Amino acid sequence: MRRIASFAAVAAIGFVAVTGATAPAEAAGCYYRLYHDKIGVVTGPLGIQGYATALKLENACDRARRECNRRFERARKKGNVPRGGPRDMRCIRTSAG
Repeated sequence: MRRIASFAAVAAIGFVAVTGATAPAEAAGCYYRLYHDKIGVVTGPLGIQGYATALKLENACDRARRECNRRFERARKKGNVPRGGPRDMRCIRTSAG
């Protein structure tokens, strides 16, 4: 009986040490916005943006870039983008962190 009690006490101390030692993970976020060479960052109803969060900043920015490009392609196919040449518009990273 004494052996089981000491084992339970050691297990409880170990559990407390493991759970208390780990810091909570912070999610990183990243924004991509539609950029026009002659206007700058497009705002208003034509403003397309992509936002994502992940544990690693690189993954969050990749997801945000893909989302912005997907939305841009959909809007381009529907004819809902500002006028300009085919290479005048692109998604650029506006903030991360």
